[in-house]
Amino acid sequence: MKLIEAYVYEVTRRLPKKSRNDIALELTSTIEDMLPDNYSADDIKLALEKLGSPAHLAANYRDEARYLIGPSLYDSYVDTIKLILPWALLITLIVQVVQNILLLNEVQSILAILIKFVSFSIVDLIMVALHVLFWITITFVILERSGVRNLTVNEEWTVEELDKVQIIPDKKGISIGEILFEFGWFIIFTICYFTAGHFIGIHQTTDSGNLLFVMPIFQQQTLLAFAPFFLLAIALEIVLLLYKLKLRVWTMNMAIANLIIKLISVVIFIIIIRNTNLINAELAPYLANLMNIATIKIEQSLSYIVILTIITIIITTCIDIYKGFHKAKI
Repeated sequence: MKLIEAYVYEVTRRLPKKSRNDIALELTSTIEDMLPDNYSADDIKLALEKLGSPAHLAANYRDEARYLIGPSLYDSYVDTIKLILPWALLITLIVQVVQNILLLNEVQSILAILIKFVSFSIVDLIMVALHVLFWITITFVILERSGVRNLTVNEEWTVEELDKVQIIPDKKGISIGEILFEFGWFIIFTICYFTAGHFIGIHQTTDSGNLLFVMPIFQQQTLLAFAPFFLLAIALEIVLLLYKLKLRVWTMNMAIANLIIKLISVVIFIIIIRNTNLINAELAPYLANLMNIATIKIEQSLSYIVILTIITIIITTCIDIYKGFHKAKI
């Protein structure tokens, strides 16, 4: 049964998720019908050999016709797109964020900058995606027309290859998209941390309708004082991401590593947030004067926000740690 499960998994992983369960049941039933009543392991191997390569069988299950790139190269084509396209889009987005943050200054309209960032980012992302798809497609068309047939598909497939297959449940696996999202978030968060004093704060509407930067919320000097600890937390998180990228599946060792790194990161962030010099000292009087209330009430509200932030960080971290161990046990 292990061979059958491995064969079905190798076929269905190449198919759209929405049709995997149905095809898995159908294929399992087909294989069982090919077996005698008291079948042995040799009977299973013989039946699977008759069905042939999982890659070729998966190509037969797909409804759409592919005339540009044949079945022997199609899996390699899709895998290449999945590998290159997310990284290209992520790098493009990070470059846009860096450019807009580093060019930011107090006399610019934050609204104008956001509109510019969104519009240029969308255009750049679309152009990068089109270029990546175009050049990858051209490359594989050339390979197809050149007679290349075995980048990933073994033309001489044997049943023994199923012994090397690692069946990864969908809930246990780690997608490239998830890793890239976390990586991009850490990069953007790091940039914001070191430039918070220049754009995270109070903005005021001018006579022309623009929003101008008036006062930072955080003391940049305080943030820079904790920079080594912040970078340590980010570095540990990125090491964990690289570990995820290597294994692509949750294991108990990864769950333990996730637990340790998350605890270290939470402790560091709580220490930074609880520092009394983190919030700009001029913020409370400014807001009190703006809203015509006592400064002490603004200070109390800011304290409540800090406490709520710490509680939120602790809760989300506990949920993340729990999910890691839960997926590792699946």
